[in-house]
Amino acid sequence: MASNALDDIDRGILYALQREARGSTTTELGRRLDVSASTVSNRIDRLEADGIITGYRATVDYERTGFPLNVLMICTAPIGERGDIARRVLDIPGVVNVRELMVGEDNVHVEVVGKSNDDLTRVATVLPEFGLVVRDEILIRNQYFRPLKQFREDDA
Repeated sequence: MASNALDDIDRGILYALQREARGSTTTELGRRLDVSASTVSNRIDRLEADGIITGYRATVDYERTGFPLNVLMICTAPIGERGDIARRVLDIPGVVNVRELMVGEDNVHVEVVGKSNDDLTRVATVLPEFGLVVRDEILIRNQYFRPLKQFREDDA
C-alpha cells in the first residue's frame, strides 16, 4: 500500500497508535473515528500486513531501571556492509538502538545503555570487531517523541 493510499481512518489509527499504542483500544478508536471496532481491527491488521505498522515498543526510562548512562556512539561503516553490520550490532549486550544513515561518514549511530563507564567501554571496544570505527560518543540527556501530525485529520 502506498502512503498516499491511506485514508482518514488509516491516518487516525496511525496517529493514535503512535501517540499511545497501549491505551488505544479498537472500541475507543472506533468511537473517535466514527467506525466500528471491527473496522479498526481489520485496518490495523492490514496496516501490519502491508508493513506500514512494523511493531510496537515500550519507551523505557533506563535511568530509573538502574542504567544511568545512555550514550550515542557515532560510527562509520563501509557503505556496502553498513546494513548487515547495523543489524549484527544489535546483538551486543547494552545496545538498544542502531540507526543506519545514508551518508558517507558517521553512517551508523549506535545507542548504548549501561550502569557504568566500563559497560560503555566494553561496547566501544567490541564495535571495531564488527567493522565499525567509533568517531564520537555523546551522552544523551533525554529523548522526546511525537506522532506524525499529518496523520491527524485536522492537520492534514
